[in-house]
Amino acid sequence: MLALRAALCCAALLIVQACSANARADMPAPPRPVGLRWEQFPDIPVPAGWKPLPGEDHVAIAIANGAVRRLRVALQAPGGRADIEPAEAMTRHVGSVLREEGWTRVGGGRTSDTIQRWTKRAETLTVTAKREDGLVVIRWQLAAP
Repeated sequence: MLALRAALCCAALLIVQACSANARADMPAPPRPVGLRWEQFPDIPVPAGWKPLPGEDHVAIAIANGAVRRLRVALQAPGGRADIEPAEAMTRHVGSVLREEGWTRVGGGRTSDTIQRWTKRAETLTVTAKREDGLVVIRWQLAAP
């Protein structure tokens, strides 16, 4: 009788383990955390209400007390701002704000240019704006020259 109980317990444990293993295999992978720490990039403007573009990898790295920084992020306009144009987004959210933060524009051009390059100390910031899926997306890429 004792051997029968032990065999039934072992069988029950094997069934539970098999069921839980299959359930874990069917579960989708957890979402990757968004580690954008804008406080490490105080001189790069983030337009109010704009969010990281879903489905893209975003990089925001600042090490050695901010001496080395890398940023690659795409920000999408809020859904309620489908009327904004890429040139208007650059004029409103990029040019004058970067200038106030100490950035210098590389080359000439208008504040409404949809591709702009800026420098500050040993960093180069490339900013582009274009319409994607009905909304404007501003892409920021910060790197050492």
